Amino acid sequence: MKTMMKAVLLATATLGAAAVIPTLASAQAVSNVAVADLDDAVGKSNAYVLAVNQIKITHKATIDAVDARTAVLNNELQGLAKAFETARAAPNPNQAALQTQAQNIQKKQQDAQRELQNMAAPYAVAEAYAKDQITKKLEPALKNVMAAKKITMLVKPDALWVPAASPSDVTADVIAQLNTLVPTVGITPPPGWPNNQAAAAAPGAAAPAPAKPQPSGR
Repeated sequence: MKTMMKAVLLATATLGAAAVIPTLASAQAVSNVAVADLDDAVGKSNAYVLAVNQIKITHKATIDAVDARTAVLNNELQGLAKAFETARAAPNPNQAALQTQAQNIQKKQQDAQRELQNMAAPYAVAEAYAKDQITKKLEPALKNVMAAKKITMLVKPDALWVPAASPSDVTADVIAQLNTLVPTVGITPPPGWPNNQAAAAAPGAAAPAPAKPQPSGR
């Protein structure tokens, strides 16, 4: 359920709204660089763990229904995929018919995903709301860590450009700060809350399905 900061994270000491990546020419001027996995920090914060456990209890019936429906849809998709492979393996397969089968499977996958996402919406929104409350505390958490550690620059662990051979990892420090700044969060958003928020992907909502088959001749 990673929804935060997909671009390379660059946090400066002032941590403005938009961080500026220093040019390579100025890299030598950068000192005391550290890395932090913000997705991991949010996901391992006490508030998020407690919220997820509460969501599992509060929305158990919906979660169970989604799991059951996922199993049914997966069986249907696997059956369609098996029929497609059988038809494709036949001598001189009908390419037009194979194309139709492939399109039907793709449509079934898309319909299944939409159905499961709609079913999972109640707990997906609850999870997104909980995460949103925690991420709003990331900036002060990062500022506190950077000040305490005298960090000049903070980057993601998988950043393509890291101006230090072995930068220290301060993810645990960020988690500790989040635990202090936001020990708990609610899981019931106010009416209309999602309207101005980025759409949340339902955790586990998309049905694992066979890869889209491609018709081909033998």
